[in-house]
Formats: sequence, structure tokens, C-alpha cells
Amino acid sequence: MKTKSFLLYLFICVATVFIVTNCANPVSPTGGPKDVTPPQVIESEPSNYSINFESEKIKLVFDEFIEFDEANKQLLVSPPLDNKPNFKIRGKSLIIEPQDELRQNTTYTLFFGDAIKDITEKNPLLDFQYVFATGATLDSLTINGKVLNAFTLQPEVEEVFVMLYLDINDTIPFDSIPYFSRPYYIAKTDEDGNFQLKNLKNDNYKIFALKDANSNYLYDLPNEEIAFLDSLLMPEFFKTFVIPDSLLNDTIMSVAEKDSLIKEEIKIDSIAKSEKYTFYDLYLFDEIDSTQHLIAAELVKEGQIIFVFKFPTDDLKIETLNYTFGKDCQKIEDLNPGRDTMIYWLSKNYPDTLLFKISQDTLVLDTTEVVLFTEKKQKKKKKNEEDIPEKLPSLKFKTNIQSNKLNLTKNLKLEFARPLDKYNLDKLLLIIKEKDTIIPKVEFIDLLKRKLFIDEKFEEGENYELFFPDSVFTDILGYCNDTASIHFKIKELQDYGTLQINLTNTESGSNYILQLMDDRENILKKLTVSEDGIIMLDYLNPGAYKLKLIRDANNNGRWDTGDYIKNIPPERVYYFGKNFDVRANWDIKEDWEL
Repeated sequence: MKTKSFLLYLFICVATVFIVTNCANPVSPTGGPKDVTPPQVIESEPSNYSINFESEKIKLVFDEFIEFDEANKQLLVSPPLDNKPNFKIRGKSLIIEPQDELRQNTTYTLFFGDAIKDITEKNPLLDFQYVFATGATLDSLTINGKVLNAFTLQPEVEEVFVMLYLDINDTIPFDSIPYFSRPYYIAKTDEDGNFQLKNLKNDNYKIFALKDANSNYLYDLPNEEIAFLDSLLMPEFFKTFVIPDSLLNDTIMSVAEKDSLIKEEIKIDSIAKSEKYTFYDLYLFDEIDSTQHLIAAELVKEGQIIFVFKFPTDDLKIETLNYTFGKDCQKIEDLNPGRDTMIYWLSKNYPDTLLFKISQDTLVLDTTEVVLFTEKKQKKKKKNEEDIPEKLPSLKFKTNIQSNKLNLTKNLKLEFARPLDKYNLDKLLLIIKEKDTIIPKVEFIDLLKRKLFIDEKFEEGENYELFFPDSVFTDILGYCNDTASIHFKIKELQDYGTLQINLTNTESGSNYILQLMDDRENILKKLTVSEDGIIMLDYLNPGAYKLKLIRDANNNGRWDTGDYIKNIPPERVYYFGKNFDVRANWDIKEDWEL
């Protein structure tokens, strides 16, 4: 009995040790959803939006442990302080201690950016602000708006800071403040490009938007995009309406009177029929770089070098430093219509490498080297093998025929890969199916003799064939065409649709550029408009189209960006509010009021 009792006692001891050991070593739980919730403020001392603030520190208590990341970059105080506040993290609390004496009767806003994060998954508390007033009232005015890309009018979804400045600096010109001073108030755009600047005092402000590449709230890098209004603005009283989900998804809007800066009015009939809700649109752009320079110089294909410049160029001079063109190798220069790209066409026997010096007026813009042969191929001939001339590639060309059909209003065009050196146009034959064969009238479009068209009157719905034998055309490299037979049919009037636009409210004395584009924004037609009236866009192939209008302020035939220091905004762009679905044998009529 004693032996059995001892064994039972020993078994109980071992089992107890095993259970206690396993309980003392818990295993981390596995699985479960990932934490994507940012930390939340559950308490603040003094409370947020306090008045008569006299405390020496601010304590923010969160619902989880936090970190304060890149505080010196992210934390911004409005109005600005001479010295950054000190801050400490104690458990789940953030303690902030201002180092400067605060101004009397002033509303302060601490803008934290995305510096506050939880310590586990680094989820940021976005755009948190702590507001307090040293006087008996809080400033309660607001400015609302949207930041759009100046050229596409699409909302800027990446982080853009919208900043306000007061004319309170005696040493810096007011127009230069964004270069040297951090803003007085700041906000950041949301995912739809909207912004809201709150708790503002009643004053005149300069407003400036910045896509801040180095996070210092200064406009100090050439690649930073900006937006501004060309006049001062004042905030409006902030009146809040909670709008049902069925209308505007609980959007909060400000009330303001219409003035010259307001772009749009939105009326909420079921909420407040007499109220007008106004917003300021800011158009973001890359500023004008007035310095001309070479962007690229490269061989794009055999015998063709392109030189691309930042701006249209005049008095351009391109010299070769290591080679002299002559009988063995000739060059043809071709400046594109926009005058910002020079094309060099080279005949055969050009060297392996060319070194260029590029000048405009008396200023040397650049020197650059272009490699023309990246690889030399030399065939090793077998002993006693006869020399057989290598056959040159065929001369390539393209036409303006699509799906074997030619537009009713167009001439048949041929475009060759390089300028022609020799040609015999009398060998071309135009065959009218089952009717006649003629030698067509042919004219070159350009001085390079690279583009030509068939100058004949084509009949609607008729079938044609253009035939020419081999070696009719020879380009500057000695390449010849193969025998070609091009079949095509002329479209009929019923194959097209028409778009009629009644344009109104254009600015008197201004020119506009109207662009008809496909759904990928490729420009199909472009024309100049100078006044209100009917615009006919006919002979349109069936498909989806959109319309874009550019106010050509300097009348140079293209869209221009802005210049902040000269107070020149980017040229205004308009899009028609919807796309057009053009159908064959169908007319569309629309009114467009700017």
C-alpha cells in the first residue's frame, strides 16, 4: 500500500509541474484581422477648442500606445512660433510644451500632419488639429475649396498643402513669402482634392497650394507644383448643415457671397433654398522655367537624330565638332512646327559618332555626343567566296487609310520613313475599279520630300487602287520601295456623324483653342475660337469624343503654365461636362456656356 501511495503521489506531482509549466509559457495568438485603425484621442488637457488658455503644457491621451514620427517636419503651429514646442511621450499620452510666450487674444492651431501613429502597425492619425484661444473667443471663420490639375482639371489626390499668409513680415516682400516663410495657416487636401481651412481670424490672406517635395512648407524646389489666386481673399463665416446621406453624404459646406473668385455655386433645395455654398478652385501647375536648355539628343532610328528643347527656339545653331558634312554624307535639317524639336536626317556613310555644339543666339546651350552605330557587323567571307552585294532593306511608308477606307474629305497621303532622294511619279497608276486607269496628280506636302498626296477628286462610295512598281522611290540612305498595290474605298456621307456646339459666355477679346479628342485624349481636331457662336464639327467617325477648350491668353496657339512671381496664373482650361457618343448618320446639338 505504501508503494502504491508513493507512486500515486509522484504521478500527481509530475502532472502538476507539466500543467503549471504550460500555463506559465503562453503562446502568442495567431490569425485575426490586421489592425488598420489609427490611434484616437480620448482625452485632452486642456480640452480641445479651449478658450482663455493659460496652461504651460498640453496633454493628449490616446486609446493605444503611439509614436510621434518626424515631429519637426510634420508639426506646424498657426500662427507660427519662433521656437518649436517640446514634446514627450509617456505611455499612451503625448505632452506638448510651448517654448514661446503666446500672444494675447489669439487662436492657435497645432497641425500634426500624419506624425501621430500607433507603435504596432504605424497607422497614422491623419490631419489631427488641436485648437485653443488665449482670449475669450475662438476665431471661427473658414475657407473651403478644391485643388485641381491646371491642365486636366482632375482633382489632385496626392498630398497637397493649402497655405494662408498674412502681410506681417517687414523684411520679406509679400509676394515672396512662400519662398522664405512658413504659412500662417495650413490644411491638406483629401482624397478628392478638397480642403478646408478653419479657425481663421477676419483678415485678408494670400492663398497658395504646394505639392511639397521636401516637407518643409516652403516653395524652394524647381519640381514642386504650385497653385495660387492672383488676388487676396477673406474667409467666410462657417455655418454648418448636416446633410442627409441621400444628398451629399454628410458633407459640411460653408456659406459665402458670390464674388470674382468664386467658381461655382451649389444649392441644396431641401435644406436651405436661399443659401449659396461657395468654393475656391486652385489650379496646380509646374511653374514656367524661363531658361532654354536641351532635353534630349539621340538617334531615334537609322539616319535620324532628334534634338528636343525645353521651349520653342529661334536663332538655333547646331555644329559638329568632330566631322564635316560634305559629299560623302549630307544632312537635312527639319524644325518641327512647334519649333522645339530639330530633326537631322543623314544620308548614307555617316560616321560612328558625332559630337555637337548647340547654341542659341550667342549662348552655348550644350555639347553632346550621339552614337550612330552601337554595333559593327562585319561578315567574315570564306576563302574564294565571291563578293555579293548586300541587299538593302525595303523603303517603308504609311498611308492615311484606315480599315481599307479613306475619309470622304481627305486626299490619299503617303509618308515615307526618310526624305526621298530619287522618285519617278509617272509610274504611279490610279485604278478606278471597273472604270478607268490614270496617272494621278501627285504633289509633295513638305520641302523634305517625305510626304506626298494624290491630288484627285475621289467619288463617294467608289473603290480605288493605287499601284506602283518597285524602285519608284529611293530615300537618302539608298533604300527603295517594293512593288505596292493599295486598295481603298471612299467613305459615304452616311458613314459620319455631326457635332454642333453652341458656345456662349466667352470673354470678349479673348482667343480660345477648341480641341476635339477621343476618349484617350488624343487630339483629333483643333481650331481657334474668338467669340460666341455655333461650332460645327462634321465628318466625325462613329465613336466616343470629348471637348476641351483652352483660353489662349497670349495668343500663341498652345496652353501655357503659370509664373508665380509675375502673378501669371496658368491659362484656363474647360472641359465639356460629358463625353459624346457619335453615331453614323446622326447629328448631336449641345449648348456650352463657359
